[in-house]
Amino acid sequence: MFHCRDIVVNNAGEARSRARNLAATRDGLAAGAFADPGLQPKPSAAYDETGPPTAAGRTGRPGASRITPGEGDSQMTRSRVLLGLALAVVVAAPAHADPAKCRKTILSQLRKFKKVYLKSQQKCLDAENVGKIAGPCPDSAAIFKIQNANQKVVDKIAATCSSADIAAIGYPNDCAFEPATTGIEALCAALPVTTPAELAECLKCWKGAELSEYLAILYASHANEICGGDLGETSPVCSDLDCTTPLPDQRNLGNTGENDCQRAIGKAGIKYLLSREKILEKCGLLGNNSVGCFADPKVQFLLQRAEEKKAAGIQSKCGNRTPVANPPFCCRTGTGNQCTASPTRTDCVDNLGGTVQEGKICNAGNCDPTPGQQEITWWENCPESDTCPGPALSNLGDLIDCIDTAANAIVDELLCEQFPSGWPCPTGPGSASGAFLD
Repeated sequence: MFHCRDIVVNNAGEARSRARNLAATRDGLAAGAFADPGLQPKPSAAYDETGPPTAAGRTGRPGASRITPGEGDSQMTRSRVLLGLALAVVVAAPAHADPAKCRKTILSQLRKFKKVYLKSQQKCLDAENVGKIAGPCPDSAAIFKIQNANQKVVDKIAATCSSADIAAIGYPNDCAFEPATTGIEALCAALPVTTPAELAECLKCWKGAELSEYLAILYASHANEICGGDLGETSPVCSDLDCTTPLPDQRNLGNTGENDCQRAIGKAGIKYLLSREKILEKCGLLGNNSVGCFADPKVQFLLQRAEEKKAAGIQSKCGNRTPVANPPFCCRTGTGNQCTASPTRTDCVDNLGGTVQEGKICNAGNCDPTPGQQEITWWENCPESDTCPGPALSNLGDLIDCIDTAANAIVDELLCEQFPSGWPCPTGPGSASGAFLD
C-alpha cells in the first residue's frame, strides 16, 4: 500500500541528487558558459516583490527540464544552451542573500503544498465514502497531485533561497524538531538539512505528518486508513492522535445524510485550518511574534470570522446530529423489514447475507427507526487532548469545538516549524496545544 511517507523519502533523495547536479553544472558554467558578458542571464521576473516591507517569506518545489534525443546536432546544441541557461538561473538566483524574500517564498510554497495535500485527500475520501472509488486513499489521482506539488515546492525554494538565507533566518541544520520520535516523525527527524532543497523536504515531511493527523480527526470513520493502520506514535503516516478510545466504526458512510454531514465536516475543517494558518503567517511576516499576532485586533477579527464560517458550514449539513463512535443499525435479512440481530455491519453482510440499514434498530424482528436525534460516526471524545479521555462530545457544538482545538493545535505546530524564532513550539507529551493557543 502506498503511503504519503513514500513521497517524502523519494523526494529527499531526489533533492540531494539535484543539488549535486546543480552544483556541478554551476561550476562548469562559471568556467565557460558565461565568460561572455553578453550571455549573462537577466534577473528572473518570476519573483513577487509586492509583499510587506518587512516580510520574511518562504515556499517552493521542483520541476525538471528534458532534452529529447535525435533532433539533429543544431537542435541538440540549442537545447544544451537553453538547459545550461535554465540551470544557471536556478543556481544564480539565490547568489545574493535575501533572507526576507527566502522566508516569504518558503511560507507561500509550503502553503500551496498543504492546500494540495489536504484537498486532494479530501476529494479521495469523499469519493470513497460513496463508493465511487475502492480506496484506500490517497488514490493514484491524489498521489499524482501531491507529487507534482512536491516537486514545484522544492524547486522554488531551492531557486530562491541560499544556504546563507537559511542560516540568517535561523533554521536549524537538522530536521529533529521533536526529540525521541518514532514512526513517520522519526523518518522526518533523520532527514538531512544541508541545502535549501533539503530544508524544504524536511518541513514538508513534518507538515505531511501533522496534516494526516488532522485528516484522521476530521474523517473519523477512515482514521485507520489515513494513518496506515496505526493511530499511535509508531504510525508510518500520521503524527500520533492523543486519545482514540472509543475508536469510531471504520467504514464507508454511503450516499446518506450522514455522509453529507461528513463531507461538510471535511470541507469546513480543512478550509478553517488553511485560513487560520494563512492569517497568522501574514502577521508573522510583518515581524510580529505569536504574542503580538494574537493580540492584534485585526487578527482576532479574521480568526473569529474563520471560526464562524467553519461552524456555519458544518451546521448547514449536519443539523443536530450527535457524534457517536458506532451508531446503531439494523440488519435486514428477510422480506419487508424483517431483521436479525448482528454485532457488526461486516457480520451482517458477510455472515448473515443481510442488508445494513442505517439509522434503524432491530426491534422484535423488525427494522424500526431509531428514536431521538440523528447521529454521525465520529469521535465520542476529542482526540486532541493533554489527558485521555479527551473532552466528551455529546452534541454537534462539541464536535465543532473539537475541530477548533485540533486545528489550532496543529497550526501551532506548523508555525513553530516555519518561524524559528518568535513562535514557541508546543510542549507536553503527545500534545501540540501547550504553546500559544488564543
